[in-house]
Amino acid sequence: MLDGLEITQFTYFQQCGGIDLDLVPAELTYGLERLTAFLQVKDSVYDIEWAKDFSYGDVRYLDELQYSVYNFEMADVAALWKLFDLHEAEAARLLKIYDPKSPDKRRFPLLPAYDQVLKCSNIFNTLDARGAISVTERVGVIQRVRKIAVGVAQAWVDQQQEAAAEVAK
Repeated sequence: MLDGLEITQFTYFQQCGGIDLDLVPAELTYGLERLTAFLQVKDSVYDIEWAKDFSYGDVRYLDELQYSVYNFEMADVAALWKLFDLHEAEAARLLKIYDPKSPDKRRFPLLPAYDQVLKCSNIFNTLDARGAISVTERVGVIQRVRKIAVGVAQAWVDQQQEAAAEVAK
């Protein structure tokens, strides 16, 4: 905290993808815009100097405005649910055909499966911003994302163990 304003956050990860971690990593994040506003004595991040004669607002305000309007007011809820279902199904399809016994599993596209998980997570956030997920639905939708995230994480660990074994040879 800096004069009552949160400027940094520590996050500790005891699990990743449902897998217990032997070494607990920590993430330290900073609100650089907030720090800059404090250092430049500005009341709003939009007023901070980005470069000579340009404010943060000049550079980023329209981006944030347009995404806020989309996320909170205009995103098509029905289309988002369809997209969520499609991305979830694609991740599940890839996980279903992943063969941990395959001698060629290192080339299996788990990172694209992970991309599908990230898309589901992003769509969940947009649906939530639109108020399209009730309190009772929320847990179930989060579980759907978690299920495919855990599946991808477990397959990735398996894939990485094989890669490590090949390096050790």
